[in-house]
Amino acid sequence: MADNWIKDRNGKNLARIRIESNDYQRIYELNGHYLGMYNPNTNTTHYPNGAVFCRGNALTALVDFN
Repeated sequence: MADNWIKDRNGKNLARIRIESNDYQRIYELNGHYLGMYNPNTNTTHYPNGAVFCRGNALTALVDFN
């Protein structure tokens, strides 16, 4: 598993994207709260409850940048 960090314009970490062995990508806030996942096989981004958020990889749209 590899991690990619989402940062604000000042370089502060906001969220972490974990790339799993099955190529799924899951995004977490810094406190570990799960925000959603991207399934590359179906090219869909999902909310934590499994509902489809959109087509394509839109994980960063799930992050609160405020």
